[in-house]
Amino acid sequence: MPFIDDEQLAALYKEVDQEKKASAFFQDLHQKNKQRLSRLKLYQYSAIISFVLFLASLVYFLSSADAAEVVTDTTLTERIAQLERENQLLGGEAEDLQEQLKTEKVFTVQIMASSNDDILLFSENFVNFRAHPLKEFNAYSLGNFSTEEEAEAFRQELIALGLPDVWVTAYQNGKRILIDRDE
Repeated sequence: MPFIDDEQLAALYKEVDQEKKASAFFQDLHQKNKQRLSRLKLYQYSAIISFVLFLASLVYFLSSADAAEVVTDTTLTERIAQLERENQLLGGEAEDLQEQLKTEKVFTVQIMASSNDDILLFSENFVNFRAHPLKEFNAYSLGNFSTEEEAEAFRQELIALGLPDVWVTAYQNGKRILIDRDE
C-alpha cells in the first residue's frame, strides 16, 4: 500500500473541497436555468392562449360583421331596384349609351394609368368603368358625369374612401380633352 504524507493529504482535501464548490456552483446554475426554462414555457403558453383568444375574437367580429350585412341586405335590394328603374329610364342598352357618351362632353374620375393591357378585365357594357388608351398607357376611369362639379364630388368621395391619387378628366368624341376652367 502506498504511503500518503500530510502534505499530499492536505492537497487531496483541498482538491476535494474545490470539486465540491464547483459541483455546488454547477448545481445552482442548473437550478437557475431550470427556473428560466419554466418561465419561458409559461410565456409560451401565455402567447398561445393570447393567440387563440385573438383568433376567437376575430371570428366573433367577422361573424358580427356578417350579421350587419344581413341588416343592410334590404337596403341593397332597394338600391338594386332603384338602379333597375334608372336603367329602364335610360333606355337600357349599354351600346346605345356608349355611343351617346362618345358624342357628349363627359367628365370622369381617373383612378389609375397602366402600361399593362390586361390589368383589369371588365365588360364593355359596363359604362361607368372604362379604359382609355393614352400613348403607351391605358387610363382607367370611373363614372360618367355631365358636369365637372359632379365628377369632383365623386372624386372627393373616392378620396374619403382611401384612394388619394384620383383626378377628374374630360372626354369628348372618345378623346381626352383639357378641362376649361374658365367656363
